[in-house]
Amino acid sequence: MRVSMEWLKQYLELPLSPEELAEVLTGGGIEVEGVECLNKGFTEVYIGEILDIQPHPDAQKLQVCRLNTGREELTIVTGASNVLIGDKVPVAVPGAVLPGGKEIQPVDMRGVKSYGMLCSDKELEIEAVGQERSKGGILILSPDAPVGQSLETYLGLQDSVLELELYPNRPDCLAMVNVAREAGTLLGKKPVLPEWGREEMPSWPEDVRQKVEIEDPELSWRYSALLVDDVVIQPSPVWMQNRLRAAGVRPINNIVDITNYCMLEMGQPLHAFDRDKLQGTVRVRKAKQGETMVSLDGIERKLEPDMLVIADDNGPQAIAGVMGGLESEVTGKTCRILFESAHFLGSSVRRTSRKLGLRSESSSRFEKGVNPYWTVPTLGRVAELLLELEAGVPMSFTEKVCALPPKVRIEIAVPTVNQVLGVEYTYQEIEKVFEALDFEYLKLSDCRYSVEIPSYRQDLKIEVDLIEEIARIIGYDKIPTTLPQGSQTQGCRTPEQVFRRKLRKILIKAGMNEVISYSFSNKELDDQWGSEGRNIPLLNPLREELGTMRTSLLPGLLEIASRNTARRNTDLLLFEIGNVYLPKELPLKEQPDEVSRIAGLAQGESKRHWLNSQVKFDFFYVKGILTQIAEECGMEFEYRRIEEGKYCSLLHPGRSASIYSKGEYLGILGEIYPQLDQKWDLQCPVLFELDFGALSRNANLAVIAKSYPRYPAIQRDLAVVVPEEVSAEDIKKKVMALGGEFLKEVELFDVYQGQPVPAGHKSLAFTMRYQSAERTLKDEEVNTFNSDILSGIQQEFGAKWRK
Repeated sequence: MRVSMEWLKQYLELPLSPEELAEVLTGGGIEVEGVECLNKGFTEVYIGEILDIQPHPDAQKLQVCRLNTGREELTIVTGASNVLIGDKVPVAVPGAVLPGGKEIQPVDMRGVKSYGMLCSDKELEIEAVGQERSKGGILILSPDAPVGQSLETYLGLQDSVLELELYPNRPDCLAMVNVAREAGTLLGKKPVLPEWGREEMPSWPEDVRQKVEIEDPELSWRYSALLVDDVVIQPSPVWMQNRLRAAGVRPINNIVDITNYCMLEMGQPLHAFDRDKLQGTVRVRKAKQGETMVSLDGIERKLEPDMLVIADDNGPQAIAGVMGGLESEVTGKTCRILFESAHFLGSSVRRTSRKLGLRSESSSRFEKGVNPYWTVPTLGRVAELLLELEAGVPMSFTEKVCALPPKVRIEIAVPTVNQVLGVEYTYQEIEKVFEALDFEYLKLSDCRYSVEIPSYRQDLKIEVDLIEEIARIIGYDKIPTTLPQGSQTQGCRTPEQVFRRKLRKILIKAGMNEVISYSFSNKELDDQWGSEGRNIPLLNPLREELGTMRTSLLPGLLEIASRNTARRNTDLLLFEIGNVYLPKELPLKEQPDEVSRIAGLAQGESKRHWLNSQVKFDFFYVKGILTQIAEECGMEFEYRRIEEGKYCSLLHPGRSASIYSKGEYLGILGEIYPQLDQKWDLQCPVLFELDFGALSRNANLAVIAKSYPRYPAIQRDLAVVVPEEVSAEDIKKKVMALGGEFLKEVELFDVYQGQPVPAGHKSLAFTMRYQSAERTLKDEEVNTFNSDILSGIQQEFGAKWRK
């Protein structure tokens, strides 16, 4: 919003400079982005009239002009070809200074003395305000421009403009009268607002000839119209043009300028129809399927059924709150005008504006919120200006009111104000704020008030809004500064954050890349990999294939892997740490549980290197990464065969496992079936998904320092033949249990099937490391341990020693 200081002074006495007023407004919560002086730095430039033009005696392209400047007649040589005798032009007299610091002095021009300079709009750095002939040459002013008057005064360039940075909560300050109210409140002055600035309705006869109907009361609460006869289309007076230009609006003619002027002044957008081009009843309705309209910019607009339009019996004549139609445009032949002043729902105008790609000053105001009580007073201001400018005669008025919101009343208590703001305001100080804001209030008790909020302050709804207003008007700088109280603690990460960071570092160190996928998932895939039937549907999904909240991280990883494989990036090591969403019941009655998971995917091979051979990212490679997690987090993972459940149909039976720690289920690891490979166009990826909370509960991150044993270890191998269905993991656990305190490590190093091992059996070879921290073990002791171990596994598993 551009606020002219000269315009503001019409309502309020301002002893401050523009910069000082900007500081006051910013301190009161109305941020001023910048202050612009309209005069870019010229002085001693006056309006002159060309009395005579003669060709230069010694230069073909120069002319010698004789001008009346109101003080004296001057001879000025110019090279411009667009000037004529009788033109009013800007004249920089000797001693004048132009923007950029150029000083004008008498100069000899090929034998003719030139006493000054005729100026163009570019040389003065002003907007083109003259006649059509001004383009590319000297600025030709209006024929009624007063000779001898300062150009700065004539064009209103002594004015300064404040650029307000308004937020959506203060649409009232899009009106000059409300900016005057705001400035007056902050300065402790009462603005002088004429009668049309208030909410009383003028007494016009009702127009019985023009019927108005509102067919959708939810989108339009009120439609007011003023019928004007004897319209005269002509340029606006200079003072109005100057104010419009200062506000950033280009003057066009008196009728259009009046609508723009009143919109800027009152904050109520207006539109003018050629009354004789309207047929029948004016209807505020939604567009019909297939309807079109040519807007004022000459473009045919395709209207959709949810767009609000102003229509007559022939069809749409305006897009409500956005732009009028070319068919009912006011032209130089217009004799009668119907001025529209209406309320349209901001969300409807916003949708229409976005769909059409069409924004205007009108639409931006409706989007932020327009005061429905000011439609008629704004028409009163229109009527006043029409009579003042002799542009037409207001004849009658008509309106349709469906519903107006009730006036807001807020109850507020002084103790609550002081408690919220942390100060001790007296009731007298708070009453002064209400009086400065011109809010009517009723004292309910010694410390409680009922305050009526004016219709133009739509941002004030509840008690805390009014408390904020009190702090703003008294001054935020008046609130004393206090240091925060309470015990101070050293900032640190939570145990969960520490564990999450450690897991991330372990996986990155293992060569994996972290990814972040959508929290939304495809329902079919989520049912397949997650909790079937427990996914939460979205009311407004981003895409149809992302219609539910995920219950597993695996579909997101598979999608990323598929996209990369399609682009020939086939060697992948990916992981994600994120939440899945598990409802307690469906449909939702309370917030779902957000459960943290960690998932990974591996596919392809390591990079080729001259020193090391390539490694395939298979089941055992990923199992090694998980083993690394277990070791660094002080855990032991137990891998069990997946014998039932949905993963039996998703993961390879010989290359998959459920993972446990201390008997608690953590998650799964496995290679997906070849049939699923083909569906995703992948290359045998290996997946894992673990419950982050279960991992955290079983982890032991405490660091225990131990010295290296001084005594040597003894290593022995043991090979046994067992039935094929016996698990090597079960035998390993039994060996550890039988080995006693000196058995430190057991590792499987060979699996063999074939001759001479009997059919249906397999040979398992283990290496065992014995060591004592206090002495050197003897062979006889280790032999005894080995015998006990062999005897134990023979009894439990039917194992036979393979010599």
